[in-house]
Amino acid sequence: MSISRPVFLAALLGFLFTAMPAIAARPHVFWASDPVRPNETVMVHGADLGGMAAIVEMAWLRDGDPQAAPIFGQSVRQWTRVDVLQGSDDTLKFVVPAGWKMGVFACRITANGVTSSPTFLNAPDAWWIQGDEGEAATPGGWLRIMGKSLFLYQSAVRLVGPAGDIMKVTAADNYSIRVALPKFLRAGASYEVEVHNGAGGASGWRSAGSIQIIPKPEPPAGTFSVLEIYGPHAADEMRQKTLVKYNQPLDRTDGILAALKKAKDNGGGVVYFPAGRYTMKGPIEVPEHTILKGEGEGLVTLWWGSGHFNLDGGGPQGRAKVDEPKPPSPLISGPDFSIQQMSLYLPLEYEQGIVAERRLRMDHVRIRIDHYWLVQGRGNGVVARLGRNFQVSDCDILCKGDGIVPGEYGVISHCRIMTNKTNTPMGNSQDVIIEDNQFVSMDPTAYQNIAGVGRNIYYGHNHHEALYAQQSDYSFTFDAGGGAYVGGIAKAEGSHLTLSADPTFPKWAQEKSSLWKKAAIFILDGRGVGQWRDVVSHDGRSWEIDRPLDVAPDATSVASIVPFNGRVLVIGNHFEDANWLNAGYGTSIDVICAENTLARCADIMNYGVRYQGFCEPSWHVQFFDNTASEGVTHISSSGDGHQQEGYSGPLTRWAIHRRQHLAADNSGSITLNGNLRDAIVEGCTLGHPLSVIKVDAGPMGIVLRNNTFAASPAGRYEGDGLKNAVVEPAVSGK
Repeated sequence: MSISRPVFLAALLGFLFTAMPAIAARPHVFWASDPVRPNETVMVHGADLGGMAAIVEMAWLRDGDPQAAPIFGQSVRQWTRVDVLQGSDDTLKFVVPAGWKMGVFACRITANGVTSSPTFLNAPDAWWIQGDEGEAATPGGWLRIMGKSLFLYQSAVRLVGPAGDIMKVTAADNYSIRVALPKFLRAGASYEVEVHNGAGGASGWRSAGSIQIIPKPEPPAGTFSVLEIYGPHAADEMRQKTLVKYNQPLDRTDGILAALKKAKDNGGGVVYFPAGRYTMKGPIEVPEHTILKGEGEGLVTLWWGSGHFNLDGGGPQGRAKVDEPKPPSPLISGPDFSIQQMSLYLPLEYEQGIVAERRLRMDHVRIRIDHYWLVQGRGNGVVARLGRNFQVSDCDILCKGDGIVPGEYGVISHCRIMTNKTNTPMGNSQDVIIEDNQFVSMDPTAYQNIAGVGRNIYYGHNHHEALYAQQSDYSFTFDAGGGAYVGGIAKAEGSHLTLSADPTFPKWAQEKSSLWKKAAIFILDGRGVGQWRDVVSHDGRSWEIDRPLDVAPDATSVASIVPFNGRVLVIGNHFEDANWLNAGYGTSIDVICAENTLARCADIMNYGVRYQGFCEPSWHVQFFDNTASEGVTHISSSGDGHQQEGYSGPLTRWAIHRRQHLAADNSGSITLNGNLRDAIVEGCTLGHPLSVIKVDAGPMGIVLRNNTFAASPAGRYEGDGLKNAVVEPAVSGK
């Protein structure tokens, strides 16, 4: 029987491809732990990394003048091979050579004869940028860059565009850069932003994104006094009557509404409150481009109450509850406005005090609550709910329930916020900076949290204290939210994924809810584990993601769909009398918790959480240089959380505890437990003789290096998991 030529060739090619060995997949690195110093352990995770058989090479990028023109992707001249300390196909750990100078390091991995692209450690990594107008900046305004490895020796920022050049850096550390923008920048132009941390020479520049320059918003000229309605001759008399001390402030609703109307007719302006106390009946709807400005924070009081204004102390009448009509909600609102230099006294039963749809500027405003002593429990109500592009600074706020609820692209700074519930609830926030504030718990169960969903949050140099010392549940925490799916991926085609089963949405966030536009798909296990992508759209089992996965999932892969919560920097805060500092409870991705101090606090921890129908991973949570004193502080990374049927694999992975310090007056310990995978505890100091580092039987992929103990060497490590861990000798304490 004869065989046709095409059939013969097809059979021959099939034989040849069958006989040829499979081409090895190229190693992919999804994430690498940094910042990292010489003689510290690097953790990389990815796919096809080769395990203990991998060849790992590192190089130090030569320093030089960062003012030179940037060179992106400069080739490395000389590589140095380093030993694999611990390895699997998806995670490798190795040590930066001890004799190297701190700087930008490159690493590459060869597995099965195939070499990865280089990964750069300690290179500037900008997570987001924002300007003095939120997503935009103005000539003479400011620019902030947030991320990691932003400062090693000095920070430099370059704007590439019309008249752009090296900008003036006014403050910088490893996680934040402040830049003063010159007035000559061209409004209407867009500039590429590049950042340098002082290491790596011309090849150390990295892109931080782009910023649009817009004209500085200015309200139209015009000042309208709330006493103008009484006429120029009566204004002085009305002002004197407004300066009451003991009795109810006079009703100035008509004058306030008249001034607001003049501002609206003018296209904006200043609504001015001379010194005095003012009663307002009803809501204040602020026109666009309008400033509510008082003569002084301590000179002007705007009040919605009734009865006596009891600032004189006096007798029992000061404690009497006044029956009042239900106050309007919100009390003050508008799309684009400012509040400056005044005090606001909100009625006891307020629901919403201030609501800003878009742009808000508020500074030197004091907020108090009528008859606050009558509040029972946490209390309800929101003092201020902010939308997009806000700045709140130098304010002194007392609230029943929630304080300032941030939205997107804004700053809350140098404020004192005292609350029964949450000072600045950050769930649903994105691209916000909360720094240099004093937060006070007025109720034992008050807390600070990022509930369910949040992204790009810098939480820095805030001071936390609880009114109920040693009896407080006050905490900073991520909070678990909802989810829609856990299971397999039937098909992956570019940015389109098909689920193996139908998603199940919670009753409070059905399929068409906007919550799922803030969700991500996480590969929890199997091929491509550790990857995540943002959801763009979805319809049944069909889900579109923002970009293709680097390594496509297969039949072994397990995915979960939950709202994204992560890219959070918790830096340099001081916590007193708190229950826990959670840098991850439920979904928490790419979180750095560094340089915080804790006194009389119970826990520093992170762990993923599983529920029926979805799982919330905790990945890439890094703890650096945190100090706990006074008490018994438990530092941990833990697996599992709530036990439910379904996926039973690890949810807490790739955790770093580096240079954690338990002071001599703190007898706490560091514990790794549950089905935790891949964690490093390195360079930590435990100052009390009872303090230990304990590894339970469940965790795998654990490295313990160069930890210092006050106890004898025999008492420094505990747990059944030590037999599976890499343990390098600790330094004995004196």
